[in-house]
Amino acid sequence: METLSEQLTELYESKWNGLMEQLEANGLRDKLQCPFLISLLRSGQKKEEREKEQALIGYDKWYAQKGTSEHEEWYTKADIKIMFFGKEPNGWERDNAEEHLDVGDLMATYEDFLDDNYVAIEGNGGYFRGGSQFFKRGINGMMAEIKDNLLSAYPGKRVSMIWNEISKLSARTAKGGGAVSVEAHGIEKNFFHVIPDEVEILKPDILIFFIGPGMENNKYYNYILENFKLNGKPNPLPNLPTGEDVIKLPIEGVKFAYKTYHPGYAPKEANTFHWKLYDAILKDIKENIDQLLEKE
Repeated sequence: METLSEQLTELYESKWNGLMEQLEANGLRDKLQCPFLISLLRSGQKKEEREKEQALIGYDKWYAQKGTSEHEEWYTKADIKIMFFGKEPNGWERDNAEEHLDVGDLMATYEDFLDDNYVAIEGNGGYFRGGSQFFKRGINGMMAEIKDNLLSAYPGKRVSMIWNEISKLSARTAKGGGAVSVEAHGIEKNFFHVIPDEVEILKPDILIFFIGPGMENNKYYNYILENFKLNGKPNPLPNLPTGEDVIKLPIEGVKFAYKTYHPGYAPKEANTFHWKLYDAILKDIKENIDQLLEKE
C-alpha cells in the first residue's frame, strides 16, 4: 500500500513539468521561490545523525528504510489532524542556474524541517520548537494550547499538526518571500492546482488559515474559494472586537475551518491581540470537539 507521502509525490509529479514549462516560458522561474511541497515522512533523526547515516549506507538505502508508513504514524494515528495555512512560502528553497530542484528535493526539505523542528510529545502528538515570534504566537503556541486542552479533557487522545501555504508560489524578495503577481498566480491556478488533492489525501479534520482580515478584498481569501467549496455562509466568531477577527468557514469535507490574522501582523500589544483570536478558535473547537472525539 502506498504511503500518503508517495501519493503526494505522484500528485506533484503529475503537474510538475507543466508548471515548470509555464514558469520558464513566461520568464518567472528565476523570480520565484520553489513551489511549497509537503510530506509526512519523519525519520526521527536530527540533521547530524541523518546526514551521517545517509553518508554511511547511501541515500537510497536510507530512504528505503525510512520511507515507510511507520514513519507517517505521528500523523496517521492521531485522533485530530489539523492543517495550518500561511499566505505563501517565506525563505524557502530557490533554484539556481547550475541546478534545478525537483519534487523529491523539495519534499525532502519539508521532511528535514519536520525532523529538525517538530518534537513528538509522548502519547499526544507534538509541537514545533522555535524562538521566533512566529512560533510563539502562531503555530507553536496554538499547538501547545491544543495539546494541553486535549490532555486534560481527553486523556490518551492524540493530535497531529501540519502546515501548508494557500499560495504554493512565492516571489523572491530581499526579506525572503512575498506575494506573487496575478500572472504567476494564474499559472499556479491553471497548472499546479494541488491543494484540494492534498487535503483529500491527508484528510485533516481542521483547517486554520492565517491570511488576515477581509473577504472579497483579501486575495488570499479568494485563493481559499479557488480551492474549497463552502457549504453555507461564513460566520464570525462571537465576543471579538470586530467581525473580521476570526471567521468560521463551512468548508465541504472538513469538520471545522477558521480564517484569522497572520502571526506576522504586529499591532500594538501584538501578543495579547493574537492570543485573543487564537483563544476564540480554541474555545470553538472545544465546544464542538464531540463531533471529532468520543469521551472515554
